[in-house]
Amino acid sequence: MYDIIIEAIKKKRELSSLDNDFIKRIVDFYFVKNPKIKKKLEAHPKIEKSKEFEIFFKDIRKILHEVYGVFNLKSKEREELLSLLEESISKSRKIDNEVVELHKKILATHLSTRERLKYYRTIYENIFKYTGRPSRILDLGAGLNPFSYIFMNISSVEYTASEISSEDIRFIQRYFKLISTYKRIIGATIKLDLIFDKTFPDADVCFLFKVLDSLENLKRNISMEILNNIKAKYIVVSFPTKSLTGKNISKKRLSWFLKIVKRLSYSYETFEVPNEVFYILKTGKIY
Repeated sequence: MYDIIIEAIKKKRELSSLDNDFIKRIVDFYFVKNPKIKKKLEAHPKIEKSKEFEIFFKDIRKILHEVYGVFNLKSKEREELLSLLEESISKSRKIDNEVVELHKKILATHLSTRERLKYYRTIYENIFKYTGRPSRILDLGAGLNPFSYIFMNISSVEYTASEISSEDIRFIQRYFKLISTYKRIIGATIKLDLIFDKTFPDADVCFLFKVLDSLENLKRNISMEILNNIKAKYIVVSFPTKSLTGKNISKKRLSWFLKIVKRLSYSYETFEVPNEVFYILKTGKIY
């Protein structure tokens, strides 16, 4: 049954790079909440022809789309751009205008990083004004955010990025290897499923950009578990302020998040850029 389900899901282009094990875990998670659908699918001789499969497939694809696929726009194009970036760096050995523009084009292939492209310098100025310039960054659910490193104005850093897709991990690691040739950045990638994995590397600052919303829809109070297990002096959490259709989203909906912050006894500062609000949490912990 799982082979049929996974094959059907991965036919969707933006979900094709997801690992089979991750899809299976999300499907199992869905079946826990919907045991009747699972039972009927298991009993059907051709599950893909059943009414229940139509319901299930629509639901599970929506979940995966929210968690991962909605942000991943142009995977083929980004591969070509990274190759161009490698060529450019091998020639110039410095960050010139061509290198910066190629970074911007790569960031534009992912919805979240495209939206904040004009504001990255402001975002990092606001964050580091409060946290100080970190020597260790942990970026959970990183997407293409590591490519914004050129806007951080940090001369030396250990940067660890996590993602769920092996393909995304490979892509980010390829960039880290490239950028380390002329920047003092020690880049590492780690494959994490934030719903299930609870052990994270230590850091001065941890980024959770547009991550908690979709995870909370999957598992209530998962944000509490994640925030409580992060070993960092500061945690920077962001949320969208507009829907995918461009409608404004009220920040009042984040009362659940602020309750968690209060329960953890974390202090915080907040700021906004167009389409996104950021919370800089001070954990009071030293690692």
